[in-house]
Amino acid sequence: MGKGILIAAMLVTACTTASANADDIRVNACHNCTDSQAKRTAEAQVSIRDRAGVYDVYIVDTPGNKLRMFRVTAEREGRTPRNYIQARTPSVEYQAYFTQSKAEWQYVRQAVKPNIILDPDFPIKSAEGVIGNEFNQTVISEQLNRHVPTRIGSLFGAALMVMRTIFTSEIVAEVQFPDGSIALFGLQRIDSLTSGHMFVYRYKPGSARDSDGNLIPDSASAFSNFQGNFTTSENMERFGRRSHIYGVDWPEGFSVRPLPSYTICARDDNGNAHCWRR
Repeated sequence: MGKGILIAAMLVTACTTASANADDIRVNACHNCTDSQAKRTAEAQVSIRDRAGVYDVYIVDTPGNKLRMFRVTAEREGRTPRNYIQARTPSVEYQAYFTQSKAEWQYVRQAVKPNIILDPDFPIKSAEGVIGNEFNQTVISEQLNRHVPTRIGSLFGAALMVMRTIFTSEIVAEVQFPDGSIALFGLQRIDSLTSGHMFVYRYKPGSARDSDGNLIPDSASAFSNFQGNFTTSENMERFGRRSHIYGVDWPEGFSVRPLPSYTICARDDNGNAHCWRR
C-alpha cells in the first residue's frame, strides 16, 4: 500500500476509532478562531434538519492549524430541536494522523501545478475552446491526469477532498495551448475508478489569455475596463468574435489591421460595453 493511501486510510480510521460512540464525524475550518468562535462553528455543522444523534466535529484553526474537537448531541424530540455541545480533546493518535495528512496535502498542492504545454497537433488549439465546453474541459482534465505524479494519484480520494475543505487552498494547473494561449484549471472533484482516482479539472473562469497576454473574455463583465495589446490578427479576430458573442459595440468601420493595436473597453451607466481601438 502506498504511503498516501496508508496515511489517508489511517486518517479515516482514526476518526472512526476516536469517535466510536458518535453517529457522524464532521470537519470544518475557521480563521484565527477563539474558543467560543470555534464552538459556534462546530455547532453550526449540525443543522436542526439533521437527525437526532451524537456528532463529533473537528475544527481546524487556520492558518495555525490548531485542531479542536467538539461533541454535539442533537436532540429532536418535542417541538424545539436542540443541540448540546461539549469541548473534547482530540486523541494524540488522531492529532498525529492529522499532522501527517496536512503534510500530504501540502505536497499535493505544490506538486499538482505542472505547466502543461500541449503538443502542436493537439485537437484543442486554443484556450477559447474550453470556455463553456464541458467535453473539451474533460479532454484537458485527462491530459492533466497524465502529468499527475504517481504519489498523488495513489492518495485516498475522499480524505484528500476533506483536506481540501479544511485547508481551502485551491489546486490549480496551468495549460498552454498550441496557439500560445493559456488557461487555468482547478481541481473540482476526484472520481474513484477501479484502477485508481481520476482528478477532475474544470476551467477557472476569468483565467484564459491569448498569446499576447490579453484576457480572452468569457463573460459580459470581462469587458469592463478591459485593456489589451494585440500583435497578431488571430488574437484580434478572436477578441472581436468574443465581443460579438456578448453584444459589445465597436466603432463603425472597425478593422483588425493594422497591427499592433491597443484596445480599450468600458461599460456605460446603462451596463452596455463599448470598445475602441487606437
